Amino acid sequence: MHDTPTLSEVMNFIKFIACFDNGLAILLGRAEPPSAVTLHDLKKGSQEEYGVHIDGGEGVPLAQNILENKFDEIVCFLGGWKNIARAFNDYRQQWPETWELFAMYSTFVRPGGEIRDGKGGAMAMIGRRYDGIVPKTVRRRRNKIVRTIALYLITHPREGEIVLYDDPELDKKLN
Repeated sequence: MHDTPTLSEVMNFIKFIACFDNGLAILLGRAEPPSAVTLHDLKKGSQEEYGVHIDGGEGVPLAQNILENKFDEIVCFLGGWKNIARAFNDYRQQWPETWELFAMYSTFVRPGGEIRDGKGGAMAMIGRRYDGIVPKTVRRRRNKIVRTIALYLITHPREGEIVLYDDPELDKKLN
């Protein structure tokens, strides 16, 4: 990969992996990282089955699409899965309180909601553990944690190496 991934690309990558059932284990290096094929399938989402063969479709062959997956380029630029795991373990060790919020969010918050307790679900549950903050604040804090780790990974692509990084998105406000 020749281009440095943007901060938002790395953040989206982290959020994507964190939403897997074993996403935290992958990010911490305790589970096998997903293959390029798995990443492609998950990113693409489920396709409707029509029961018949339909000609046409993708202009780019599937194998080429998988090989050109942006996520693989991001992993390569960030120094591989071992370096990603090192960064997440370092963050977890240095800031256990904020790590706990990230871990709870990654574990319990799912599209459509996994927890329906009549009290606001997973986001409200996490908020209650953190002085009653509202779901919007939970989401903002989680995004700040992801941003911090993403920036660390971009500027430290290998252990002991520091890379200067200039991105106009650095001063962008998180919502």
